[in-house]
Amino acid sequence: MNKITDKILLVTVICICISFFLPWINVMSAPMSGLTKLIAGKAAGPIDSISGFDVPILANGPDSRLMISIVQIFNPSVKHADKKSWGIWGIPLLAIAIFLVLRFVKNPKWFYLVFGILGCLIFCGVVFKLKTTDLDKMVLQIKLAFGLWLWLWAYLCLGLVCLYHFYLSIKNPAK
Repeated sequence: MNKITDKILLVTVICICISFFLPWINVMSAPMSGLTKLIAGKAAGPIDSISGFDVPILANGPDSRLMISIVQIFNPSVKHADKKSWGIWGIPLLAIAIFLVLRFVKNPKWFYLVFGILGCLIFCGVVFKLKTTDLDKMVLQIKLAFGLWLWLWAYLCLGLVCLYHFYLSIKNPAK
């Protein structure tokens, strides 16, 4: 891996790790105080900004009703969302693992292909799910925040850089 690629991938991994702690969603409740308090455990109005780091903590904490309600907006058929929510911490861990593999493997040609496709699929899959989900529910309104978009775009950048290097390794196999 050349120095420019190394730096680009390092920046994308840093962006993914930083965005994990930035707000991903802002949750607002409609002024239906009784129903809102039942679902969210809080009164009407602004409820919370939630980062990726916060998701499993909130889903397994005393305010888990709010987090489970939010998860069910994105995936109504989910079961055991509290336990599955810990998997979200894999987002920065995967980015770090990808960087380390590409940094220390001698000939990462096929890793470039796999990680390139993976980065692009993560971006496309999550964006598709976000665009096809009705985020204006009757009781909870969810606004997507900067942190969510930052890690998505960073994964896309990571994927495109990897695919570009795979293309270069096929085009110039001697290097």
